[in-house]
Amino acid sequence: MSKKGYPRTVFWLVWAVALLPLLGASMAYFSGWRPAEQITEGELYPPGVTLADLQLENQPLTAEGNWQLILLVDNTCADECRHWQTLLPNLQASLGKDRDRLLWQEVDSSQLGAGLLLADPRGFMVTRYSLSLPPKVVIKDLKRLLRISKVG
Repeated sequence: MSKKGYPRTVFWLVWAVALLPLLGASMAYFSGWRPAEQITEGELYPPGVTLADLQLENQPLTAEGNWQLILLVDNTCADECRHWQTLLPNLQASLGKDRDRLLWQEVDSSQLGAGLLLADPRGFMVTRYSLSLPPKVVIKDLKRLLRISKVG
């Protein structure tokens, strides 16, 4: 190999090392590939769904600059809803120093059914939890989320 060819090869190798991961990630993203294992226990909302899109009757929800945990109550969830109504204040307190970053509220909903919703500070929906999940699972998800999030 001549001296002139060596720098050119190194130049293209450096570019290839930098661009191959970017191309692989782009292909995975645009093909819709998702990892088989999901970190969160809840059901993730598709990107772009906001609180306003939920269209709750007579109770419009808006982003308030904090993370929001919304307990949806309907007439079919008597025991589970009462259980979560007593748990929510304790769940918020268990977040420690991050407890002020999370607001919770209760909303009557017959359209969406019972559940626990999580919205980010800008009003975008993140996750929906079933009320049958143990509270430890929800707390674990919230702690992880608030630890890595810089908003709210």
